[in-house]
Amino acid sequence: MRRGPAHAGSLRISERLAFVLMFMAMAGFVVGLSVIAAKSGARAGTRLHVAASARTDPIGSGADPHTPACRNLTGSTGWTTGTRRARRSEVLSERLAGALGATLHPGTGQLSAGVIDTATGAEAVYHASEHYHAAGTTRADLLAALLYRQQQAGTEVSAQDADLAAQMIGTGNGAAAARLWQAIGRGPGLAQANRALRLRHTIPGAADTWALTSTTVADQLQLLADLTTGHSALSADCRDFELRLMGKVAATRRWGVPAAASPGTRYAVSDGWQQDARHFVVNSIGVIDRGGHELLVAVLSQGWATKAAGMSAVRAAAIAAVSAMLRPSLTE
Repeated sequence: MRRGPAHAGSLRISERLAFVLMFMAMAGFVVGLSVIAAKSGARAGTRLHVAASARTDPIGSGADPHTPACRNLTGSTGWTTGTRRARRSEVLSERLAGALGATLHPGTGQLSAGVIDTATGAEAVYHASEHYHAAGTTRADLLAALLYRQQQAGTEVSAQDADLAAQMIGTGNGAAAARLWQAIGRGPGLAQANRALRLRHTIPGAADTWALTSTTVADQLQLLADLTTGHSALSADCRDFELRLMGKVAATRRWGVPAAASPGTRYAVSDGWQQDARHFVVNSIGVIDRGGHELLVAVLSQGWATKAAGMSAVRAAAIAAVSAMLRPSLTE
């Protein structure tokens, strides 16, 4: 017969049974706590996973508030951050078509245009879904993609990248654009950023042909809205950084959309041209102030016999588009 441990003394069977039951209850309590903790941890892990997915989802109304902004790029441009979403007006679009008809002549190039008043959200467009090679205007999209990627990664824009961006936007430096094209991951990188920026009809150029990116006036107006309104995947600091650079372009690059601005007012512009086969592609997009109205203007064109002819047509189209938008209220 086995003996009980010495410290058990002469415990009765009922007392021993009580001890056993007490230890079993304590063990069950510990096991229960462990199970509850494990389930809570799993639920918390699920919530964290969902939150992380939300932060990295490129589709949405804007950057997650916990995502760091583009740091070291402080300083506001002073452009109004609009809150109204664009509302296309058939009446204004018809007026725009009529105004552009006076600037286009049979047998010349093809042109599309659009304008948005950021204060009212009114939008007028002409052939906004037609595709054109973006040419030099790709630089604005390229920079927005770089800033978006840096913002999502939570990293600062390096002094080197900031300098390349200034050269690319300010003077149209192609070598600087090529280096930043590589930095964002070429076409796939641009496409990824454009999903967040809601440029749904822009097709990046293949390999190193960044200037052969295809786009529409509708997408270029969306890009300008990404730079000027709170309905954007870009933080305020990132938007201000790009607009500052677009407002410091060389004098030789102010021939397009800025021609429609009120004299002496600020503007932000991205333009460019390229020879496509025997003809020229000429484009200009930008933000201007006209009669106290902040306007987003985009003009894309192709098929011009000379660069000068294309530039003249784009300039005239920008002026006509702005006049069509503001005709009822423009008093200057």
